[in-house]
Amino acid sequence: SSLQRKCFRNLPPRNFGFHRSNSFSITSSALATASAAYQHDIDRRSKWLCSVAEHYLAGLVREARGEPNDYKSAVNHYNRLLSLARVKLDHRHPYICALLERRGAVLFEQQKLQCSMLSYLACLKILEHQQATGSNVFNKADLARVLYGIARVLHDKEDYLDALHTYQRALACQRDLAAGSSRPTLDVITTLCNISRVHHLMGDIDAALVANQEVLQLATILVCGKMDHPFLINRLKIEGNILVEAGRVEDAMRTFIEAARRCCDIGRDRMINTLMRGGSNSRGGNGSQEDADAGDSS
Repeated sequence: SSLQRKCFRNLPPRNFGFHRSNSFSITSSALATASAAYQHDIDRRSKWLCSVAEHYLAGLVREARGEPNDYKSAVNHYNRLLSLARVKLDHRHPYICALLERRGAVLFEQQKLQCSMLSYLACLKILEHQQATGSNVFNKADLARVLYGIARVLHDKEDYLDALHTYQRALACQRDLAAGSSRPTLDVITTLCNISRVHHLMGDIDAALVANQEVLQLATILVCGKMDHPFLINRLKIEGNILVEAGRVEDAMRTFIEAARRCCDIGRDRMINTLMRGGSNSRGGNGSQEDADAGDSS
């Protein structure tokens, strides 16, 4: 045993690679770095949320007011937040997609149709990229809404063929979304109204009548069979005007009589007087919201 002790005393000190002071220093440094990174991330997120509150929410409020100066202010807010988002985020980030959609909608209300189209198309490109990569950030309702916005711009630009094609794409999405419901949706009815209008403007009377008939059928279900609903009466008047333009006068008179029958006494007298003066303008305006907003569609 004495020999063993001598041997151990003569051995060089063993180095296990562990020095308490160094290990403590490294751990402290790592914790400090992590804390700084965490604080930086918190600061970055806080600044972004402040920017969202300052510009996106303010833009939504201005947009909802609906006055020309408010629209101008809303676009400025959206543009400023887009500039920040493009620096901080990927150019195909969902936040940028949402901002582009809102900006496109406001520019449409200002009738800046070319700028609105560019904003909507950039939004659609991001949305389709997100869906192609398997992201579930956006769904079919988002796609339908953006397609409908693009179709309205094309409609007001009088690019009727492309508008019709885009309305039909939006309608396909809306029908899929409504497939599980026993009641039709207002989105489907609104899009069909505009499809009927575009067919009418393109001179395809038969297609316009077919679309309008579907509007009447779906809207009747939606209003629970309330036949004197103003929206249904308005659609009958539109159908009568189309029939007059097509030279089907007898069919038009039957349609006008049915519309008059559904009116209250005051409305019936007003409508008959209008018809006796030669009827209303069968073509009316070309805007994408004329038929969709006519009457009380609530």
